[in-house]
Amino acid sequence: MRDDIDSEELAPGVHRVETVTDGKIHGYHVLEGPTGPVLVDPGYVDAPTTVYEPFLEARGWELSDVGLAIVTHSDADHFGGNHELREHSPGVTIAGHEADAHLMERTDRILEERYSMFEPDHGITYEQDVYDWLTGMMGPDESIDLRLRGGETIRVRDRQLRTLHTPGHTAGHLMLYDAAHDLVIGADGFFGRGLYDVDGEYLQPPPYYLSPEYENTIALVESLAPETLSFTHYEVLREEAIDEFVQESLDFVAEIETLALELVDERGPITLEEAIEGVVDRRGSFGLDLDLAFPLSAHYTDHVDRGELETVERDGRVAWVRP
Repeated sequence: MRDDIDSEELAPGVHRVETVTDGKIHGYHVLEGPTGPVLVDPGYVDAPTTVYEPFLEARGWELSDVGLAIVTHSDADHFGGNHELREHSPGVTIAGHEADAHLMERTDRILEERYSMFEPDHGITYEQDVYDWLTGMMGPDESIDLRLRGGETIRVRDRQLRTLHTPGHTAGHLMLYDAAHDLVIGADGFFGRGLYDVDGEYLQPPPYYLSPEYENTIALVESLAPETLSFTHYEVLREEAIDEFVQESLDFVAEIETLALELVDERGPITLEEAIEGVVDRRGSFGLDLDLAFPLSAHYTDHVDRGELETVERDGRVAWVRP
């Protein structure tokens, strides 16, 4: 196994396989299914061979033994390895939630509908190097064979793990719950105050774009009271650390929502770009500050739906104002 890959058995038959790429933790998961290994997220473009294969071979498996892969959501570092996995295991079934499946299947579609979602109404786009980084994590287009809705069960050794539909970060985000061992595989379900690199520097703010769905996902995990919570981009959380992370996540939601409304009252009608600038002025940089577009738009959209804000056009851009 490569020196930069660590693994840990979180519960009987549930393994976390962790590496660091571009300074960010990537903790993927392997389940011991009834007919062979099950991957939870094939990962970025070459993760099946560079991350998973050494782990599998050390335990007497081959990548070709993988019969099922569950993609937790439509982000490049979670589904980008689908094609490479299929090349090494042609019979694999790749599954994902029906709300995200169409984005996972086509690179052009996810670049337009997810990674450029704020361009048409708000004129907000990433720099080219960010798009190059995103496309570099994705292999050729690959189909999703099985569309999930949440609630399905997967056999692992002598028990069943249940899929949970946990929207917020994406519409079709999934988690896995092992009730027998109080374990949640959380993928990118929520983010505390944001993502950090291994040196503790900000990478980006919490990129959720659905509210109140994101808060509901946090509350769901809190209600399960797991003893172990394994997100993709954080160290494994246990017991009191889970409670602290849940509260930190909820506190950020409350803080950003309050600040978003304050900025409308002070500057409205306010564009999304101006709102991002206002948050950075008051709270400092979160690294990739353009990603503040996700939580800010989530809360503005929610308040429009409630009738507490309305959208207007200003200089060809969507802006928000009190009715």
